[in-house]
Amino acid sequence: MPLTKLNSASVIERLPVGSVIQTVEAQSSSTRTDPDTSFADVSGTSISITPSSTSSKILIIWNAGGMSNGANSSLSFKVLRGSTVVRYMPRYGYQHGTDWFPTPIAIQYLDSPTTTSSVTYKLQCKTEADADFRINDIISGSDDTNTDAIVVIAMEIKG
Repeated sequence: MPLTKLNSASVIERLPVGSVIQTVEAQSSSTRTDPDTSFADVSGTSISITPSSTSSKILIIWNAGGMSNGANSSLSFKVLRGSTVVRYMPRYGYQHGTDWFPTPIAIQYLDSPTTTSSVTYKLQCKTEADADFRINDIISGSDDTNTDAIVVIAMEIKG
């Protein structure tokens, strides 16, 4: 659901290049993922936005806490627009040892989809050696059990 969107074409035309035209936010209480050595969707990271112009750019921001565990384990991410990989981040995080290691998700991507049709973005991840990766792992019985774990923001920027 759009948080803000300018609907008048005449208003949008008068805005300078780089102006934010609309902002969409999604939140998910999904708190855990256990990817293996193949890329898999990270639940709760999907967001859709409909650009108003083919020259618009879309800035997508993902934020969440994360932890990884597993000896010699690399964590990799992909950003997808639909089914197309638009960014690949090998070795986003790396764990060497058997303790938990903080691996927060703080990913931004600026895309040029060149369409006025709805576009959907999402994250995929994998671990080396089938290690454990958790997003905002809520401790059972804590006061934080009803908080949203993942925040995703998409902004249309005038091109």
